[in-house]
Amino acid sequence: MSGGIQLDGKLILFDANDCHLEPGAEAVIVNEKGNIVVARLEPTAEWERLARTRTGLVWTVNPLGERVLFAVKVLGRYIRTEDVGQAVDLTPQKPDFFEDAKPLSATEVAGELGKAFAVCNRIYHQPDRANTDNCERSLRSAAHGIMQMWNDVQRIKRERTRQLGR
Repeated sequence: MSGGIQLDGKLILFDANDCHLEPGAEAVIVNEKGNIVVARLEPTAEWERLARTRTGLVWTVNPLGERVLFAVKVLGRYIRTEDVGQAVDLTPQKPDFFEDAKPLSATEVAGELGKAFAVCNRIYHQPDRANTDNCERSLRSAAHGIMQMWNDVQRIKRERTRQLGR
């Protein structure tokens, strides 16, 4: 479970990590009026392509009174409150996502941080030209470098504390 909002006194829970939803699934969406609601996604031949962009189709009524399919932003899979016990993942999490990755040299860490800066520049200044797959790879590598630096700082702190304790 990764999201929860309160609407009209009711708690609405959703799994934001699960947004590749099949037709017929209940989803928490942003509807045509900009409101967050729970809706059932309608079947379409293009549902897989739409799901990749966190989009789904729902029925609505247009200004002319006609019933039409409308593309909406999917926030995640709706979790019924009676299903909360099933939604909570109690398996232990890996403390460091990158613990089995190879160590980077100082130059490699700096290079990965440079790539993260390039991603920042691209997504905020030229979002229409951003290749999201490349952005994800670059940010994952930068995160690895940052986690490695964090672990190194913690190791240095422990060593200094141990040395001062003698």
